Amino acid sequence: MIYYMRKRLFEDLFNKMLIIFKKSAILRVFIISAGFFFSSIHCNSNTLGEVHKAVDVKFRLGNEVLLEKAGEFKDKRIGVLTNQTGILPDGTHIIDALVNRGVNIVKIFSPEHGIRGDENYSEIDEKTGIHIVSLYNGKVKPSKDDLADIDIIIYDIQDVGARFYTYTSTLYYAIEAAAESNKQIWVCDRPMITDPGYTGGFMLEPGNESFVGKIPAPQAYGMTCGELATYLNSEVFGSSANLDVIKMDGYTRNTDYNTLKLTWVKPSPSMFYSSTAVCYLANCLLEGTNVSEGRGTEKPFEYFGAPWVNSQQIADELNSYNFEGVKFEPLIFTPSEKISAYPPKFFNQQCNGVYLNVTDKNKFRPVKCSVAILIALYKNCPEFKFNKDNFIDKLAGTDKLRKMILAGNTVDEIEAAWLAGLTGFNNVRSEYLLYK
Repeated sequence: MIYYMRKRLFEDLFNKMLIIFKKSAILRVFIISAGFFFSSIHCNSNTLGEVHKAVDVKFRLGNEVLLEKAGEFKDKRIGVLTNQTGILPDGTHIIDALVNRGVNIVKIFSPEHGIRGDENYSEIDEKTGIHIVSLYNGKVKPSKDDLADIDIIIYDIQDVGARFYTYTSTLYYAIEAAAESNKQIWVCDRPMITDPGYTGGFMLEPGNESFVGKIPAPQAYGMTCGELATYLNSEVFGSSANLDVIKMDGYTRNTDYNTLKLTWVKPSPSMFYSSTAVCYLANCLLEGTNVSEGRGTEKPFEYFGAPWVNSQQIADELNSYNFEGVKFEPLIFTPSEKISAYPPKFFNQQCNGVYLNVTDKNKFRPVKCSVAILIALYKNCPEFKFNKDNFIDKLAGTDKLRKMILAGNTVDEIEAAWLAGLTGFNNVRSEYLLYK
């Protein structure tokens, strides 16, 4: 505003002087000098404007950036790997947006929970009539036959920054399939819901690979899906895939997901809120135990407990750690099948539990918190057990966590056990971060 007032003042002054004193030599010298001054201001304001523009670039999702260039790939045969989260800020699904722009989508690939998040694995998308190939329930990777009539795979899925979230495995297999079939793969980048700077947990160790643990990364890997794709393509597949990441505009590592005001669509049936995703990094490990991880309640993964848990005792012990960014509050809940995608543990039974009240997600350390929760339950609840199939090892990526808890190791000792692997990962990870 000051700049424009200043500019208008000089323009008016120049015009009057030019009209009244047009022939004055002295004034001409003054005008020339003032002109240089004004030019200097104008140049400086342009520079400031560029800086301001760089700071205030409007946020755009990767799929928004992609759609601007839709005319450039209209003649290509497209396969879209997406689900219900593949939407624009106005709620339009990426498939519909591409079809409306005349893009030739010949096939849709659906991950776990289907493309609408309703566990519907039909072979035809009812809205568009496009053929769907499910990448879940037996088949996890597109085959060469699936990709024979495709030029480009477009990936657009919101994840939650957790290794055991199956969409990371789906991304892994999509990149691998693209490399094997010599197809292009474009990943539309999306913001992180959890703290983008946080990493934690054990690295995935050989022998513990599964669909909930495929990517060679720690439990919390601190990368957007585009950054993860770049990391996987280079570190796992030797850059053999023809990968392009469609970066977001106006996004930094300091961007808080909640400030973007994006329409929340559950990435999976029990991921009710963005706060669920933050606690998922901690309490998903309880899926490998006989303790409820809160499924069937209004806040899955934010609540945990069992009928035989002493809520106050567990909450007090966890609060004694003085973890930053979280408070542990005792509560009672009853899991209901009505609000769960699967039959929940302790269906219709009253559970004594604890609420993870995350007060600052950028200070919250969910993986260390998850270890403290497991230790507190093991130490104070005789009924607590790890599942017989040791599914906890698949989730943790190692058997070290389970064995150290059973051996009576402390939270700090267990954290120390993963630090060497985590430090090595962080050093490599830094090479693939696309946003400052």
